[in-house]
Amino acid sequence: MIRIPYEVSRATDILVGPREEVSNTPAPVFDAVRVSFLADLSRTLLAHPASRSFPDVVNFAYWCRRSNLTQLANSFAVRDEICMGLGLSFHICPSNVPVNFAFSLAFGLLEDNTCVLRLPSRASETADVLIEAIASLLQQEQHAPLADSILLTRFDCNDDLNRFWMSVADVRLVWGGDQTVQHMRALPCRPRSREVAFSDRYSLCAIAPHAVLSLDESGMRTLCNHLFNDLYLMDQAACSSPQLVAWVGDRQEIASAKAWLWPALAEFAAVRYAPRAVHVMDKYVQACRRALDSEQVVAVRQHGNTLYRVELSDVVPDQDERRAYFGTVHEVSLASLEQLAPINEHYQTLIAPIVNEHYQTLTYFGIDKAGLQNFVVSQRLRGIDRIVPVGARWICRPCGMATTSSQACRASSRFSDTGKYQRNRWTSSVSIAWSFRRTSRTATRF
Repeated sequence: MIRIPYEVSRATDILVGPREEVSNTPAPVFDAVRVSFLADLSRTLLAHPASRSFPDVVNFAYWCRRSNLTQLANSFAVRDEICMGLGLSFHICPSNVPVNFAFSLAFGLLEDNTCVLRLPSRASETADVLIEAIASLLQQEQHAPLADSILLTRFDCNDDLNRFWMSVADVRLVWGGDQTVQHMRALPCRPRSREVAFSDRYSLCAIAPHAVLSLDESGMRTLCNHLFNDLYLMDQAACSSPQLVAWVGDRQEIASAKAWLWPALAEFAAVRYAPRAVHVMDKYVQACRRALDSEQVVAVRQHGNTLYRVELSDVVPDQDERRAYFGTVHEVSLASLEQLAPINEHYQTLIAPIVNEHYQTLTYFGIDKAGLQNFVVSQRLRGIDRIVPVGARWICRPCGMATTSSQACRASSRFSDTGKYQRNRWTSSVSIAWSFRRTSRTATRF
């Protein structure tokens, strides 16, 4: 057990969990007690009268339903490995995606670690619904064994508190971008502790115009639903939310495809997404600034307050710093994806490749998967960790890894699995191909 000093407890707003001590005892991954807790959390959230007002809460609840967790556990079990948690995990949760802490908690529990979470100091309705459900479940007798394994806290930037938790944590999960990661790394930690860091990331979507033009009304509704999930459910604040749409193909086809897709998406989103007034103003001001500051902006096109399109003549090496939120897409027309990463060695000495290590997820529609994988390999890209179809960025699945040589190789390289390209890295809360390698210990049975 880890005793919580009085001065730490006094300076902390403890939302859920004990004030005096927390466990640091590990358990086997996918422990039945923890799976049952998450399954009950799923049912509680789906039955909560306020949940339907928060699509991100519903998405989380749907993900942690028992049938999905059982499927994940079964896929991990076929590896014939015994995997144990490390002990105590300390999570620094970001403020841009309110539901993030729930996913971080779930992954920590499935890896059978005690979870101490520092939530954003700014409260949110989404977080309130989740905290209420977690607190109510922990009061039930069947979930009493987890009472000292979950601690949800809030405290302002206080390095004395951070130092304490870093000093006792066996693993730390640091969300929030480059600055947060660098700051937390400057604090002392246990010599054998491990880190999972979520730095600033940028994602894009590649679309073939001929595939859009071939859709019937039903197919267009399906595509709009997938794009809506990718763009709107997290207000484009998630790491895997596309910021840039790259149309790849003939320019006349691209123009026709835009005229078919964007009005349909705006109409689809208008009845499902209601931006707050402050977000509407932020989006408008941001688009105006982009038009004034960037030579590449050809036009800014509005579809009411639901969808803004910032049309670009070209992309630039710092494209990943040009962000958009609340239903705003930057779009560019390309003859081929190679324009994002010039491979000519002499050319690269003059112009840096567009795709750098900040690029995380590439979603696609109508483009051959093998061609996309070849693009990443042939261009020797430093970035792009995942290539998945439009609408599939939400897939979260554990992929447990043992410390054998072949698996260690996979942990430091990219691999193609069931048609999906994926680099074994850590991604955002709602697009995680979660690996147990960093937050658990594995022993292989022979």
